[in-house]
Amino acid sequence: MVKFYGMVERLYELDVKLSKLEWVQYTTGYDFGIEEAHEEINNFLKDEKNYSLVLEYMEKASGPVEKRKGEILYNEFKSYHLTKELNDLNFEIQKKTNELSKILNTFRFKIDGKEVSGVDIDCILSREDDRELRKKAFFAKNQIDKPMVDNGFIDLINLRNEYAGMYGEKDFMEYRIKSDELSPNIFDTWEDDLKEHIIVLNEKGREYARKFIGSEELMPWDYSYIKSKISSSLNSHVDMSNYYNVLREFFLNFGFDINKFNITYDIFPRKNKSEWGYNFPIKYGEDSRILANVKNQYREYEVLLHETGHGIHSFMLNPEEIILNMGISGIIEEGIADLFEEFLYDKMFYEKFFTNSVEKEFEEIHEYDKISHLRFVGNIFFDHELYKNDLKSLDDIYNLYFKVYNKLYNDKPYNQKPPFGFRIHYTTHPIYMHNYFMGDVTCSMLKKVFYRKYGVDSISKKPKEFGNFLFEQVIKPSGLYKYEELFEKISGEKFSLKWYF
Repeated sequence: MVKFYGMVERLYELDVKLSKLEWVQYTTGYDFGIEEAHEEINNFLKDEKNYSLVLEYMEKASGPVEKRKGEILYNEFKSYHLTKELNDLNFEIQKKTNELSKILNTFRFKIDGKEVSGVDIDCILSREDDRELRKKAFFAKNQIDKPMVDNGFIDLINLRNEYAGMYGEKDFMEYRIKSDELSPNIFDTWEDDLKEHIIVLNEKGREYARKFIGSEELMPWDYSYIKSKISSSLNSHVDMSNYYNVLREFFLNFGFDINKFNITYDIFPRKNKSEWGYNFPIKYGEDSRILANVKNQYREYEVLLHETGHGIHSFMLNPEEIILNMGISGIIEEGIADLFEEFLYDKMFYEKFFTNSVEKEFEEIHEYDKISHLRFVGNIFFDHELYKNDLKSLDDIYNLYFKVYNKLYNDKPYNQKPPFGFRIHYTTHPIYMHNYFMGDVTCSMLKKVFYRKYGVDSISKKPKEFGNFLFEQVIKPSGLYKYEELFEKISGEKFSLKWYF
């Protein structure tokens, strides 16, 4: 057992090294050896001696905890012990992913020849009354599509599908779902389950379009603007230099003191820094890092609440349980982060910023967010369809995009090319976006279970109890169970989208 746990520690050290290198690349644009770090991990996982230690552990595992640990590690190692061709292909995929991620992280859009950041575009989409200018800003995001395809995005899709086929799966989407320990048919009923709610979404969209922009049709470049019209307070200027104290005071309500956690924040935009928001759980219980891009607007606390939720989650885990922590579902991770993100609209958080009452507008915008978030399912299905279709060109991708959104929302194709490549998940985290929406479903389920158990209608009425509930019911056992098992254990029912509504 000494050799076994020594091997696990070494694997963890290699993962930590890779995470630190990725942090540097995402925050500065510099690559100090990500490809080499991947190769080091690959060689470690390919090592027959290490694999034999895993198999030996599985044979001796007696209780449910030991068996779960064996299952997690076996899933980590097994694909490296099938064929050399599979291993070579895996390294090629990692190399191509890294090449494209560097392009994504350093690319900057232009409007009328002037370089603008993603934050600047978001501001235009949110605040600009001129609908044509919003439209121009929206389509500026398609400027990354051609460079991505020219540099091998479709090749990456094909490599992943080739890998899945060699592994014995129908396509990469099916491979990833099984790798994530989800039921292969978990998405089969989504379209039907959401149909009536999407009808409401479209009707609500037309209602807001008539009210705020004098149109019968809401377009993608209108969504953020409508959100700001419903709640102008979201764009209120705030002094982000005090963000840490704001976050610390808020999370103390739940019994979580981030002063006790080594969480690093990098939240202001700069050249060559990724324009997305991330948490890098470098080393559980020791080192967590948060990347964001803010420009002193209240709504930007949404990403800080979300990513700090991730950071707290990583510090609440037992750092000694390396193997179980490897088995935590991304859906659980996103669900916990989503829980705290939603407090943007809760008085317990917003009362620090507003003296006037914003309760009514925040209630309306929260409901708007909940129904409009159904649009995100289109990104999930498009992500899946990329691996189910034979793509030859950028136009094939655009046609697929329109096909998905027409089928799901009855959207009509527009003349310009729909932006897609800017969303980094398609490149670096394929078949991952369902984690966010399923995380929302999980978030809703956890709140309802908590309300029922404690006889309240709001977390803010018993925040300390909720913090304890979250730790005991979700965080503590999260690595021990597969996602659907943990969902059922907490809720008493199988996973269903009904929990979201």
